[in-house]
Amino acid sequence: MRKLFIFLGLVFCIDMTYAQLDTSLILSKNLSRTVQTYTYKAGKVQAHSSIVYFTDGHKLIEAGFWKEIDRLTAQGKIPPAYYVFVSSLDPDNPATDFREEYFFCNQNYLDFFAQELIPTIEDKLGVRFLAKNRGLVGVSFGGLNAAYFSAKSKDLFQNYALLSPITYPGKKLMQHIAFSSNQNLRIFLSTGKLDAENYLVPLQQMYQSKGYTLAVLNTGGDHSFDNWRQQLEAVLTFVARPH
Repeated sequence: MRKLFIFLGLVFCIDMTYAQLDTSLILSKNLSRTVQTYTYKAGKVQAHSSIVYFTDGHKLIEAGFWKEIDRLTAQGKIPPAYYVFVSSLDPDNPATDFREEYFFCNQNYLDFFAQELIPTIEDKLGVRFLAKNRGLVGVSFGGLNAAYFSAKSKDLFQNYALLSPITYPGKKLMQHIAFSSNQNLRIFLSTGKLDAENYLVPLQQMYQSKGYTLAVLNTGGDHSFDNWRQQLEAVLTFVARPH
């Protein structure tokens, strides 16, 4: 009986966590499937506040990113903002993860953001954000996705954060960035001392050649959610600060 109460208590806590997030299911024509998202308003947002989209959203919530954002906002360490966690998991079968399909320089995933995700979320919020007040954060292969978006998207995001990006599946990524016409981007790059692989330097050099505003963080951490969660204050001070 005691174990049952403990189990029910855990379920209640999980439900309470998700109850504070606005969940949306978006039936995507571009992806031919349903995508689940979680939206959160952190602090007293103003007309000029930013919105930040995270890929790998469900996993980041489970790894405590939402609670850390809530804590940092309450303490005044990051600005009030809207946050959207975009899941790569199948809502009907969470054991199925489409992250490699989505993140490996997929034009359909970019079209999903441009034509379906962003209009749906921002219409629901009643706010249409300018690119300068939108941010995209990706970790690991999500960093590859963010890099691809930085090259190929038009008027979606001006602010990007690539945490421990793994870029080798993007065979033409550097070519996409080199020939991109996007200007005035702001990009946060990070890697951990214990990351198994480091793809940051070529990206940094390429972005510098484009004249973009860069922030680079080297940590003592590894390729893990714990390392990335600890970077949130620096990441969101850069990405979510209105400008």
